[in-house]
Amino acid sequence: MSLPLYIHGSTDVGRQRAQNEDSYRIAAQPDGSRLLIVCDGMGGHEAGEVASQVASDRIVEMLAASSPDNAPRAIYQAFIEANQAVLDASRTRGAEGMGTTGVVAWVSGSRCYVGWVGDSRLYQFRAGAPIDRTRDHTRVAQMVSHGILKPEEARNHPDAHVLVQALGGSPGVQKSFKPEVWTEPLELRSGDVVLLCSDGLYDFIEDHELYPLIEGQDYQDAVTRLIQTANERGGADNITVILLVAGQPEVPRTAKGTAQARRETLPDGMPMLSLVPVSSEQATPVTPSAPVMRTPPAPEPRMKDAPVPTEIAGRNVPLWWLLATGIVALGLGLALGLRAASHGTSSSADAPAPSPAPRPSPPGSQGNPGPQDAGVVRAGPPAGMETPHTPAPVRSGGSRVSEAGGK
Repeated sequence: MSLPLYIHGSTDVGRQRAQNEDSYRIAAQPDGSRLLIVCDGMGGHEAGEVASQVASDRIVEMLAASSPDNAPRAIYQAFIEANQAVLDASRTRGAEGMGTTGVVAWVSGSRCYVGWVGDSRLYQFRAGAPIDRTRDHTRVAQMVSHGILKPEEARNHPDAHVLVQALGGSPGVQKSFKPEVWTEPLELRSGDVVLLCSDGLYDFIEDHELYPLIEGQDYQDAVTRLIQTANERGGADNITVILLVAGQPEVPRTAKGTAQARRETLPDGMPMLSLVPVSSEQATPVTPSAPVMRTPPAPEPRMKDAPVPTEIAGRNVPLWWLLATGIVALGLGLALGLRAASHGTSSSADAPAPSPAPRPSPPGSQGNPGPQDAGVVRAGPPAGMETPHTPAPVRSGGSRVSEAGGK
């Protein structure tokens, strides 16, 4: 699918530098594709300016002779050639250490192929949110990726801009030189925004601030706004920006109050409603397959002085019923005991007999209780010192009388 592309770029020396060592290119390829390049030179004394120009010119030359059919390989090879061109220029000029960063976007139709060396960046935004960003080739970025530093500590670290890869540069940088190229392209949709920039921009504007600064603006005005903001915040470095908007000339506005997945139980702005208790008979059954958020049911109102249910054997039985049942059972037991006692007394009266002579109690014995002791419970002997007891003789046809206090 072919999308109309609206592309604009600009560079500014900033407010604290005497010369601009950045350079950029926006080139139309013979096949109709577009080539976007940002380079940030280093070395001073015009060496950085030369390095960025040599590198960007060589990348354009190499990709103009290549086909986007194998764009990732072509970009990789273009960086190899640009690196060698900068090394040759540094030897020719006697400017040892001269080097530059480079970030490339090769846009063919709706596909955007990306490669880079150093810490110039590419961002892709969709619906106002960043969805892709290149990874800086710096010492601090490596420390963050290995967990040595936290991202918030990296910005003000003394090694924040110490490069581990560059086009040209010192022999130490050349030992680890390896361009980074994404094997799969960014797929552009109408309204997507692609931003290429040097560190002079993102050093003064946080990632989350970039899109809000430009949304709703014409693509050319958006570039001006970004550079102006970086200058207002210090402008300590050269600032270079290329902006691409797919499908329309204005940077789309972020939709307000739409479709972000938020987990809320009440709609925004809706007043809280008081909960009304609902009895189980009135409750609407919920289909088990329908996922719902459940809240604990409100307790049912209880009438004053109502009996408190007690759960026994799986049923709710009133406590008063248990108490009444216990009293009735106790009364029946007492009645049966008294009836048995009166029956035994009447039997003995029908056949009176002289009481046997009392036997002498063994020494230390508490003695057997007599009739005068009825209803009195005595303390027994200590445990382990039980006193043998001789039961009273029983007449034939009479009832046995147990010891006092027993039933």
